[in-house]
Amino acid sequence: MKDDAGSGKGYKALLAVLALGPGAEDEEIRTAYRRLARRLHPDTSKDPSTAEQFARVSRAYKLLQARPRKDPGPASGPGARYRAVLDAGEDLFALGQVLAGDPDPGAREAAVMRLGLSGRTAAYVFLRRALYDPCEAVALAAVRASALLGCRQAEGEIAALYSRSSLALRTSILETVRATREVLFASTVKAALRDTDPALRRLAAAFEQPGAKQGKG
Repeated sequence: MKDDAGSGKGYKALLAVLALGPGAEDEEIRTAYRRLARRLHPDTSKDPSTAEQFARVSRAYKLLQARPRKDPGPASGPGARYRAVLDAGEDLFALGQVLAGDPDPGAREAAVMRLGLSGRTAAYVFLRRALYDPCEAVALAAVRASALLGCRQAEGEIAALYSRSSLALRTSILETVRATREVLFASTVKAALRDTDPALRRLAAAFEQPGAKQGKG
């Protein structure tokens, strides 16, 4: 991960550590950090293995906060552009209804992001539908949202998504694996080790090297 939060590539890499896509706005960044910090802090998780993840998330957030700011103007992120998502607010069921019935993939993607930011693992009841969405951007958003929530029950379905997806989506999923280092991606890494693309097999092999931590690249 680069320290240069000002460059496009560095900024996207920092957002990826927080399980966010490139369209995330400041409030969404703050919410994602609070959710992850609460879940990963060793004092909260009671799991010493989360200490490194917590440190990476904290560092990414500090770098994002230190980047040069522009006048944000009115909210313009995905959630702000879709009335149904705005009306749903924090209601998981209402967000799930958007995801199930809105014909606009942008609205469905925004609903997925809100579900991920909810901090409630019950949101996976609705997120799992998005893993089968015909729009790959929506499916990728669901992968990120599952990582943000730490939904271990998503492990098998994300691995299945990886196996049936295009090269572009498989690459994006592995980038999310590398950035977040969530344990729920263990089965996805195993699937990637059998990938027909040698570059993706090499990336997956880097996660699996003896003595290496998952996601090290």
